Amino acid sequence: MIIRRRRGRIGRLLVFGAAVCLVGLVGAAFLPMPFRSTAPKFSPPDDYAAAKAMIENKIAKAPLTLSEAGRPRVFLHEAPTEHVYVLLHGLTNSPEQFDKLGRILFERGHNVVIPRTPGHGDADLMTDALSVFTAKAMLDYANLAITLARPLGRHLTVAGLSINGATTAWVAQNRGDVDRAVLLAPFFAPRGLPQFAIRPLSRLLIRLPNVFLWWDPVHKDQFFADSHAYPRFSTRSIGETMWLGAAVFDESKKSTPACGSILIVTTASDLAASNAATARLAANWLEHRPGSVAAYEFPASENVPHDFIDPSQSDQRVDIVYPRLIEMLETGKPPGQEKSSNNSR
Repeated sequence: MIIRRRRGRIGRLLVFGAAVCLVGLVGAAFLPMPFRSTAPKFSPPDDYAAAKAMIENKIAKAPLTLSEAGRPRVFLHEAPTEHVYVLLHGLTNSPEQFDKLGRILFERGHNVVIPRTPGHGDADLMTDALSVFTAKAMLDYANLAITLARPLGRHLTVAGLSINGATTAWVAQNRGDVDRAVLLAPFFAPRGLPQFAIRPLSRLLIRLPNVFLWWDPVHKDQFFADSHAYPRFSTRSIGETMWLGAAVFDESKKSTPACGSILIVTTASDLAASNAATARLAANWLEHRPGSVAAYEFPASENVPHDFIDPSQSDQRVDIVYPRLIEMLETGKPPGQEKSSNNSR
């Protein structure tokens, strides 16, 4: 009888504990969690010389813990150019991801700024720096680089890959001083995740304890043995990015995008990001301002991966991607279409 009573008490405790956990999970997933971020309050530098000095002081300087690949890139001519590009790298990668493309754009006569997203680029690839990653920090640093880059060229283009595709979406929605926003394989949600699950999952990932997961659970740190990218990502960084994307989606349903023109580049072979979520955002923008969005998708037959920028990726197709992407960056239109009228904005 005593054993049965103890078993009964243990069973009741387990049921109670499970109920508490369930209530906690439901609360974490559905309790409101506002996202607050605004464009920077300060004005851009007065002239090219001041902008260059501030870029070199606030963007180009980097902590000693960074690897050479993790250092920001600033490719500047001696004077303002017709176009200036701010290129924002993807999750667990570094400015090295855009180095080759940035140098090509520089050689074509453009000024180029490639900032380092906070928490990225450490020499220790097993760092836990992403444990404190926040979308606000990512957005604030991108906004700083964009504002400082404004005097470096007549037309300012911001292009962001993956998680920074979400940052660039926020820029497109909120910053009228940007001439063109280019979303590259933007990550708003994992591929296949239903729309109704995006916000609950993002809240859970932000509120639950952070967990580091391997990009390749089989080979683990050997997968990126010769790479500059971290072999692990944090669940919190995914949740924060999804929450930023959800905030932009809400704004896009209510107001017109502030940016001059928007270009969205995706790939049908994307195994990471939800192209459906990207399409819903584009539809909202087009409803408020018809013609504001141009889109291009690399076809499935070309096997272009989610990260179609980094030449060091084993499945890279930069031979296919770069020529078309450079044309799109310079014209604002998919290959074969006439030059964007917004280019003279």
